[in-house]
Amino acid sequence: MTIVTKDPHAWFVTEGEDGTQTIYNNETLGHDYPFAFQVNFSDTPTPQTNTVTLYNLSKEHKDFYHRKQHCYVAFNWGKEKKILAEGYISKIDMEQHDGVTDTQVISFTEGNDYSNVKARKLKVNKTKKVNKYKTQKVKEKDHMKKTWKHWTTVETYKRGPKKGQKYLKHHRRPVEKLVKGKVKKRRVKYRGTKTVQVNKTFRKGTTYKKLIQGIAAQSGIKISKLDLAKNPTLKKNFTAKGKPLTLINNLLKKTGSKMTYVKGKLEIVNPKGMKRTWFEIDDKDLIQPPSYNEDNSDDDDGKGTWEITVPLVPEITVNVGVLMNSKYLKGRFYVKAGQHSSDGENPHTQCSLVSM
Repeated sequence: MTIVTKDPHAWFVTEGEDGTQTIYNNETLGHDYPFAFQVNFSDTPTPQTNTVTLYNLSKEHKDFYHRKQHCYVAFNWGKEKKILAEGYISKIDMEQHDGVTDTQVISFTEGNDYSNVKARKLKVNKTKKVNKYKTQKVKEKDHMKKTWKHWTTVETYKRGPKKGQKYLKHHRRPVEKLVKGKVKKRRVKYRGTKTVQVNKTFRKGTTYKKLIQGIAAQSGIKISKLDLAKNPTLKKNFTAKGKPLTLINNLLKKTGSKMTYVKGKLEIVNPKGMKRTWFEIDDKDLIQPPSYNEDNSDDDDGKGTWEITVPLVPEITVNVGVLMNSKYLKGRFYVKAGQHSSDGENPHTQCSLVSM
């Protein structure tokens, strides 16, 4: 394969409340506006941060950019637009001046970052029977109350030393009086239902594919592709606890697959599966000879990576197959990580290859 490096086109498109702003460069009159970019890709489960460097913006164009705006970088050797990465602006650096050129660096995060999705997203509502209490107004029954009626009379002593004298005699007799019932507040117990939040549970026998899909759906994580190398089943009931993205990533260890972002979309891929795209790279494509890197020897069954640099190929991204046919390196590999970059004039792709 020989990469055709003619008629380069580059786009940086940003969507805002006031419309869309496009920085476009095809090195022709009226569209000769070079800008630099660095677009990263990796098989890690976290979204990549990319940068675009713009030069000599007018105040109107500079003021258009704000955080959280949707944007994308595209490139192709020709007029057809091929997106390298898309996401949301996360940082706008202060404009730099060197006396000749004004430089504005804009950073954007690829796709949606699900790492901050809270653990409570995995909780579901459940109802259960509980004792409840309520206060009621209750009127007591009317009842008869025994009381005493008192009265006095004037009597005369009939004998003794006080014979003939008057005195006051007290009398009483029992009587029954009707008492009206009072209205009182009373705490009454009754059986009712209560809604509680519990962690979502998956039953024994559920496949890991269904388990991952269930966790993603419950927490609002969008997975654009799900390809598992192995699909075991649960040997016992499983309760989903913790941050959803971390939980899914831990479950993938038993399936032999990996979570990654591909051009802004979250995918779960089988590194050893069939590759959706294959590229043949020979000595005519290589900008410099391949180099071996042992930094990642703990990953991918102890394999290191081969670093290659070629003219920018928009289709190269994570998990793409590469057939190396160079005097320096031969064999079948897949892309583990890399970067599309340009200083405005020299677009190229650097990537790390793992042997298959």
